[in-house]
Amino acid sequence: MKDTSLKGKAASGFVWMTGERLGNMLGDFIISVFLARLLAPSEFGLIAMVGVFIAFLSPFVDAGLGSALMRKKDATAADYATVFWSNVALSSATYLVIFLCAPLVAGFYGEPALTQIVRVLGLVLIVNSLNIVQNIRLAKALDFRSISFRSLTSNIISGAVGLYLAYSGWSYWALVVRQLVNAVIATVLYWSLGAWLPSLRFSKDSFKDFFGFGSKLLLSSLLNTGFGNLYPLMIGKFYAASSLGYYNRAVTLKDIPQTLISQVTGKVSYPVLVELQDSPPKLKDACRRLMQVISFVYFPMLMGLMGISESLVLVLLTEKWAEAIPMLKALTFVGLLYPIHSLNLNILTLKKRSDLFLYLEIFKKALTVIAVLITFRWGIMGLIYGQVAQSFLSLLINTHYSNKFIGYSMTQQLKDILPNFVAALSMGLLVMWGSEALGIYTWWGLLLWPSLGTLFYLAVSAAFNRKDLLYLYNFSMQRYRLGRT
Repeated sequence: MKDTSLKGKAASGFVWMTGERLGNMLGDFIISVFLARLLAPSEFGLIAMVGVFIAFLSPFVDAGLGSALMRKKDATAADYATVFWSNVALSSATYLVIFLCAPLVAGFYGEPALTQIVRVLGLVLIVNSLNIVQNIRLAKALDFRSISFRSLTSNIISGAVGLYLAYSGWSYWALVVRQLVNAVIATVLYWSLGAWLPSLRFSKDSFKDFFGFGSKLLLSSLLNTGFGNLYPLMIGKFYAASSLGYYNRAVTLKDIPQTLISQVTGKVSYPVLVELQDSPPKLKDACRRLMQVISFVYFPMLMGLMGISESLVLVLLTEKWAEAIPMLKALTFVGLLYPIHSLNLNILTLKKRSDLFLYLEIFKKALTVIAVLITFRWGIMGLIYGQVAQSFLSLLINTHYSNKFIGYSMTQQLKDILPNFVAALSMGLLVMWGSEALGIYTWWGLLLWPSLGTLFYLAVSAAFNRKDLLYLYNFSMQRYRLGRT
């Protein structure tokens, strides 16, 4: 009975969290479109500059203590209180660093306005630190419904506030206040609707135990955050704020399908692979099927985005964002292999080779630095083309161990995904040629061209690659029948 209840809570939690992520993604997209129409690219660029600095310091707020608390099954009241007060102290110390370093950030970018922006936006870290333990308690209780309600509510209200301020002429402060309001509302909801209050207790033993585990996560997070923000850092330093604004919007649009597919496939594929991890032949067959199906769904999303890039930017964001169009087209190829990389890296985790996973990550981070040093002299597009080259080179590196452990070589992987890539690329080029040849950019065009592209892609797939189409249909019908039983 208990096991059934747990499975029911887990299933309900998955539905709520999926709905929350999709809802926030859709809400953020709509709000960002209207904000982009009201504000200038340079104003988005200023906030993106600050975002690099804030993102790098954010891991210090929690220092991995929350993750350590989350994994402890028999956490005590002292454990929760210790993590809470540690987060408050760490966030306060981090904000002090932010406050003192704000003029240095402004001087680095050559933008005096950043001093005040950094100091105001940095307050978000302190406000968010008050929610960490509250969120963990709800997650451990599988109460994802409450988490989703708080997240969606704060996102909607803060978005409305940001839009009002942008319309009222608050310039980049509309973006700053939106983030601050989001954090404040979420905090108010967590504390007003929650039943937990921290005691005035601090356990040195708990802190030592949690920090021993969390410090490793902190180092990993700093590494990923630092290199993940390397390109915005370089663009903000060597180019105008408006250029970073264009790049930021292009990346945001590219990340929508990438984030969506990673969340869905990660939830579905990994448990399947875990069941087969002790049988390399079966694991290889499962990886091949996943590779084919993921590429069948994901490739046309990215190539379709490339095809409608000009219409999407000009219609949704207006002509002032036109310089983001070539960036968006090129960035779709940066994100093209993202789920393929993830699937290959999952094989390492299944084989419990976290050491190799770490070595690969360090090697690829070094590759990122080399790519930046080589390509930044050719401008932002040079940096993006460097990312494309790096992504394809990383495939060669990641697939080496897939071949070693389960015999799934890069040649086989390319054979599995190539038909879908050719069909998707053909569709994307056809849509791009058709929409740009007519030169008519309207709202109905944003519905027409993706629809025509989808029909073309399905027709080509039905004619030359029916197995992936049939497999996806049968899988969907099977899930539908299971859902009704």
